[in-house]
Amino acid sequence: MSITEFEPDLQRILESAAADVGDAVALRRRAASDANLRHSLSQLVEAGDGGVEPSPEQAERRATALFLLGKDDSMAPFAQRADAYRVKHLWALAESYQDRPALAAEILTTCLEAEPRDERVRLQLVAALARVGRGDEAHEALGDLAGQEDRADVLFALGAIAEAQGNYDEATDRYQAAVGHDPENVDALFRLAYYYDLHGDDEAATALYERARRLKPTRTNVLLNLGILYEDREEFEQAAACYRQILTAFPNHTRAKAFLADAESSKSMVLDEDMERNEDRRNQLLRTPISDFELSVRSRNCLAKMNIITLGDLIQRSEAELLAYKNFGETSLQEIKDILTTKALRLGMRREEVQVAGVNEALLPEVPQGADPGLLALPVADLGMSIRSRKCMEALGIQTVSDLVSHSEQDLLRSRNFGQTSMLEIKQKLAEMGLGLKK
Repeated sequence: MSITEFEPDLQRILESAAADVGDAVALRRRAASDANLRHSLSQLVEAGDGGVEPSPEQAERRATALFLLGKDDSMAPFAQRADAYRVKHLWALAESYQDRPALAAEILTTCLEAEPRDERVRLQLVAALARVGRGDEAHEALGDLAGQEDRADVLFALGAIAEAQGNYDEATDRYQAAVGHDPENVDALFRLAYYYDLHGDDEAATALYERARRLKPTRTNVLLNLGILYEDREEFEQAAACYRQILTAFPNHTRAKAFLADAESSKSMVLDEDMERNEDRRNQLLRTPISDFELSVRSRNCLAKMNIITLGDLIQRSEAELLAYKNFGETSLQEIKDILTTKALRLGMRREEVQVAGVNEALLPEVPQGADPGLLALPVADLGMSIRSRKCMEALGIQTVSDLVSHSEQDLLRSRNFGQTSMLEIKQKLAEMGLGLKK
């Protein structure tokens, strides 16, 4: 299908989207769940990939089709060639959706010069200016629209201005009011979620990000922030799902690729750490000498002659083997079984069946303070730690190994989201260098 030969229905859809931004946003949501429409739009986009420079009219159709498909990062080359200011308006929206408010403001300023009475353009320019910290300019641009507080888009613009001016309580009230007027106002949902996220209310932030996530096509900034929030909660599979959702739409999204690798690595690390800790505790338990337990002289002598020195040696023997030994009777057998029961062990048990719970921090080596200055100057980013540990250290301003060893366990554990898994990882890394945390 050539770029000029497409279904009449599709042509009407593109004309409607190019004529009215509100229609374009509604059609964008429809395309997210309408496989036939997506297929037609994709064919239209692919039909022009012949290396021929598109005309302004062809560029407008392709830019509009890309907007409807949610391919925001691909619009710019075609929107730049388009003459229609409404297509430029869609381009500005696409830049806003990608969290590039400075470029969006630049494009919207051009649009407003072409159509000074377009209220949608003005309100979106206000929000873009506010997002880049130009609150006074945003307030001036809002003008007489400020009094129309029965509109969700006006309330959002007022919230953006308040946020730019540092009035966060007012901004939150405005965003909540905007969502009250329009429950699908994804911009207000995102800013509210971001506010709660910054202020440590993970539950409220997650609920709002998830609401925004359900609005199709899902914004990449919603998925990125939600994924990071899930990582902070150590819900690495949930985080990975967010990043995969971005990569399904944008396979070359650099940040999503990097974040997915971190989430997958953290998920594996947690599993590996659990396995290693359990293995360490199992080894410690099985190395416990039999002499540590109160046994009768008869039982102790029999076990010594059978070369059974530790609990690990003992559980490998069966009842029949013990009873077959000279002078070892039912009384000694019961005595042994009672001791094993107190440790959740039994005779004839395979080593891998031994289950132990919790983390035995006593197994971590005590390490001396002080070290080679070269080691102390190493950036903590070079230690190969998990993303959670790195983020916690960044939040505490820990840049080097020297900074790290100047903190105690209590200092680190007071940090939000810093738990025992991160603590063990840090202590193990320091122990490898002959270092330790401040006592």
